Amino acid sequence: MIRTLIQDVLLAMLLGVAAVIMFILPSVNPAAKDDPAQLPGNLVASIAWPAGPIDVDLWVQQGDDLAVGYSNKSGRVWSLLRDDLGTANDDTPLNYESAFTRGLPDGEYAINVRCFGCAGHVPVPVSVEVRLAEGGVVWRGTVDLLKDKQERTAIRFRMANGQVVPGSASSVFKQMKRGEG
Repeated sequence: MIRTLIQDVLLAMLLGVAAVIMFILPSVNPAAKDDPAQLPGNLVASIAWPAGPIDVDLWVQQGDDLAVGYSNKSGRVWSLLRDDLGTANDDTPLNYESAFTRGLPDGEYAINVRCFGCAGHVPVPVSVEVRLAEGGVVWRGTVDLLKDKQERTAIRFRMANGQVVPGSASSVFKQMKRGEG
Protein backbone atom coordinates (compact mmCIF):
# COMPACT_ATOMS: atom_id res chain seq x y z
CA MET A 1 0.00 0.00 0.00
CA ILE A 2 2.80 2.44 0.84
CA ARG A 3 4.59 1.27 -2.27
CA THR A 4 1.53 2.07 -4.42
CA LEU A 5 1.18 5.47 -2.74
CA ILE A 6 4.83 6.31 -3.50
CA GLN A 7 4.38 5.19 -7.10
CA ASP A 8 1.25 7.36 -7.44
CA VAL A 9 3.04 10.41 -5.99
CA LEU A 10 6.06 9.89 -8.27
CA LEU A 11 3.79 9.46 -11.28
CA ALA A 12 1.89 12.66 -10.38
CA MET A 13 5.19 14.55 -10.03
CA LEU A 14 6.41 13.19 -13.37
CA LEU A 15 3.16 14.25 -15.04
CA GLY A 16 3.54 17.70 -13.46
CA VAL A 17 7.06 18.06 -14.87
CA ALA A 18 5.85 16.88 -18.29
CA ALA A 19 3.04 19.48 -18.18
CA VAL A 20 5.56 22.23 -17.36
CA ILE A 21 7.74 21.16 -20.26
CA MET A 22 4.83 20.95 -22.69
CA PHE A 23 3.01 24.17 -21.76
CA ILE A 24 5.51 26.59 -20.25
CA LEU A 25 8.76 25.90 -22.10
CA PRO A 26 7.43 26.84 -25.56
CA SER A 27 6.56 30.33 -24.29
CA VAL A 28 10.10 30.78 -22.91
CA ASN A 29 11.56 30.24 -26.42
CA PRO A 30 8.80 31.27 -28.83
CA ALA A 31 8.76 29.95 -32.39
CA ALA A 32 10.77 31.99 -34.87
CA LYS A 33 8.75 34.44 -36.91
CA ASP A 34 9.33 35.09 -40.59
CA ASP A 35 12.76 36.64 -41.03
CA PRO A 36 12.36 40.04 -42.68
CA ALA A 37 15.94 39.86 -44.00
CA GLN A 38 16.11 39.55 -47.76
CA LEU A 39 18.31 37.25 -49.75
CA PRO A 40 21.85 38.58 -50.10
CA GLY A 41 22.35 40.89 -53.01
CA ASN A 42 20.22 43.16 -55.09
CA LEU A 43 21.71 42.09 -58.41
CA VAL A 44 23.17 38.64 -59.15
CA ALA A 45 25.44 37.76 -62.07
CA SER A 46 26.01 34.06 -62.78
CA ILE A 47 27.96 32.13 -65.39
CA ALA A 48 28.08 28.42 -66.23
CA TRP A 49 30.12 26.46 -68.76
CA PRO A 50 30.59 22.84 -69.85
CA ALA A 51 32.05 20.24 -67.49
CA GLY A 52 35.74 19.54 -67.62
CA PRO A 53 39.10 21.05 -66.69
CA ILE A 54 38.12 24.48 -68.01
CA ASP A 55 38.59 27.59 -65.87
CA VAL A 56 36.40 30.53 -66.86
CA ASP A 57 36.30 33.62 -64.66
CA LEU A 58 33.49 36.04 -63.97
CA TRP A 59 34.53 39.68 -63.63
CA VAL A 60 32.04 42.36 -62.54
CA GLN A 61 32.40 46.09 -62.06
CA GLN A 62 30.25 49.02 -61.02
CA GLY A 63 31.36 52.48 -62.13
CA ASP A 64 35.11 53.04 -61.83
CA ASP A 65 35.58 50.73 -58.81
CA LEU A 66 38.17 47.99 -59.03
CA ALA A 67 36.71 44.98 -60.80
CA VAL A 68 35.71 41.99 -58.68
CA GLY A 69 36.83 38.51 -59.72
CA TYR A 70 39.11 35.68 -58.59
CA SER A 71 42.00 37.93 -57.48
CA ASN A 72 39.79 40.61 -55.88
CA LYS A 73 36.79 38.84 -54.39
CA SER A 74 35.00 41.84 -52.89
CA GLY A 75 34.61 45.52 -53.54
CA ARG A 76 32.42 48.41 -52.47
CA VAL A 77 29.40 47.11 -54.43
CA TRP A 78 30.16 43.62 -55.80
CA SER A 79 31.25 40.38 -54.07
CA LEU A 80 32.30 37.17 -55.79
CA LEU A 81 30.41 34.27 -54.24
CA ARG A 82 32.16 31.41 -56.01
CA ASP A 83 35.40 31.02 -58.01
CA ASP A 84 35.25 27.72 -59.92
CA LEU A 85 38.52 26.24 -61.24
CA GLY A 86 36.94 23.56 -63.42
CA THR A 87 37.76 20.09 -62.12
CA ALA A 88 40.63 21.32 -59.90
CA ASN A 89 39.69 21.04 -56.20
CA ASP A 90 36.10 20.23 -57.13
CA ASP A 91 34.03 17.11 -56.47
CA THR A 92 31.30 17.93 -58.98
CA PRO A 93 31.30 18.28 -62.76
CA LEU A 94 29.34 21.55 -62.49
CA ASN A 95 31.24 24.67 -63.54
CA TYR A 96 29.74 27.97 -62.40
CA GLU A 97 30.57 31.27 -60.73
CA SER A 98 28.37 33.98 -59.30
CA ALA A 99 28.64 37.44 -57.81
CA PHE A 100 26.13 39.74 -56.14
CA THR A 101 25.80 43.42 -55.29
CA ARG A 102 25.06 45.11 -52.00
CA GLY A 103 22.67 47.81 -53.06
CA LEU A 104 22.14 49.25 -56.52
CA PRO A 105 24.00 52.56 -56.73
CA ASP A 106 23.37 54.57 -59.87
CA GLY A 107 25.94 54.15 -62.62
CA GLU A 108 27.28 51.67 -65.12
CA TYR A 109 27.49 47.93 -64.43
CA ALA A 110 29.60 45.58 -66.53
CA ILE A 111 29.81 41.78 -66.55
CA ASN A 112 32.80 40.16 -68.29
CA VAL A 113 33.83 36.54 -68.79
CA ARG A 114 37.45 35.48 -69.23
CA CYS A 115 38.89 32.18 -70.42
CA PHE A 116 41.56 31.75 -67.74
CA GLY A 117 42.45 28.12 -68.46
CA CYS A 118 40.81 26.95 -71.67
CA ALA A 119 43.78 25.84 -73.80
CA GLY A 120 42.79 22.84 -75.90
CA HIS A 121 39.09 23.22 -75.02
CA VAL A 122 37.96 26.15 -77.18
CA PRO A 123 35.44 27.25 -78.17
CA VAL A 124 33.82 27.47 -74.74
CA PRO A 125 30.15 28.51 -74.63
CA VAL A 126 29.51 30.40 -71.38
CA SER A 127 25.91 30.88 -70.24
CA VAL A 128 25.43 34.24 -68.52
CA GLU A 129 22.50 35.46 -66.47
CA VAL A 130 22.09 38.81 -64.73
CA ARG A 131 19.06 39.00 -62.45
CA LEU A 132 17.57 41.46 -60.01
CA ALA A 133 16.80 40.05 -56.54
CA GLU A 134 13.08 40.61 -57.14
CA GLY A 135 13.36 38.07 -59.93
CA GLY A 136 13.52 40.26 -63.03
CA VAL A 137 16.07 39.10 -65.60
CA VAL A 138 18.28 41.96 -66.78
CA TRP A 139 20.06 39.84 -69.40
CA ARG A 140 20.46 36.19 -70.30
CA GLY A 141 22.60 34.84 -73.11
CA THR A 142 25.68 32.94 -74.21
CA VAL A 143 29.18 34.29 -74.75
CA ASP A 144 31.53 32.17 -76.84
CA LEU A 145 35.17 32.28 -75.79
CA LEU A 146 37.26 31.33 -78.80
CA LYS A 147 40.80 31.27 -77.40
CA ASP A 148 42.68 30.90 -74.13
CA LYS A 149 42.99 34.11 -72.06
CA GLN A 150 40.28 35.82 -74.13
CA GLU A 151 37.96 38.18 -72.26
CA ARG A 152 34.61 39.42 -73.49
CA THR A 153 31.95 41.72 -72.12
CA ALA A 154 28.65 39.89 -71.82
CA ILE A 155 26.60 42.97 -70.90
CA ARG A 156 27.00 46.57 -69.81
CA PHE A 157 24.06 48.66 -68.64
CA ARG A 158 23.23 51.66 -66.50
CA MET A 159 21.15 51.71 -63.32
CA ALA A 160 19.25 54.74 -62.02
CA ASN A 161 16.97 54.73 -58.97
CA GLY A 162 17.21 50.94 -58.70
CA GLN A 163 16.06 50.36 -62.29
CA VAL A 164 17.88 49.46 -65.50
CA VAL A 165 17.97 52.52 -67.74
CA PRO A 166 16.06 51.60 -70.93
CA GLY A 167 18.30 51.51 -74.01
CA SER A 168 21.53 51.51 -71.97
CA ALA A 169 22.50 47.87 -72.54
CA SER A 170 25.35 46.91 -74.86
CA SER A 171 28.06 44.29 -75.20
CA VAL A 172 30.82 46.74 -76.19
CA PHE A 173 34.03 45.45 -74.58
CA LYS A 174 35.03 47.15 -71.34
CA GLN A 175 38.57 46.76 -70.07
CA MET A 176 38.18 46.40 -66.32
CA LYS A 177 40.49 48.06 -63.83
CA ARG A 178 41.68 45.15 -61.67
CA GLY A 179 44.57 46.54 -59.64
CA GLU A 180 46.77 43.71 -60.94
CA GLY A 181 50.44 44.34 -61.65
